[in-house]
Amino acid sequence: MPTVSFEEETEKFQVNSGETIYDALHGHGRELPHGCLAGSCGACRIIITEGHKNLAPASPVEQDTINSVLLNYQRLKGEKYLKGETLRLSCRAKILGDITIKLLG
Repeated sequence: MPTVSFEEETEKFQVNSGETIYDALHGHGRELPHGCLAGSCGACRIIITEGHKNLAPASPVEQDTINSVLLNYQRLKGEKYLKGETLRLSCRAKILGDITIKLLG
């Protein structure tokens, strides 16, 4: 079974392959920030710090929202902000293997 962990925490959560990050952690009692849970609002944005290749590719809806979120952050904090980071939406990103995440406020 794949595991999900938070950066700078030791606990690892065993999850089912194919689950979204949000659903998998919600099932363990860990509530992540969220809004629409459809991939449109971007409230559930997270950074994948390890294992980004262990997620299914982003759907067009998720990718459009990620692009919008990145653009807004870079407009506010500079164009280099989040460069090289893997931003995903926890409500849409499906787990295929072990990952480590951190929340993005």
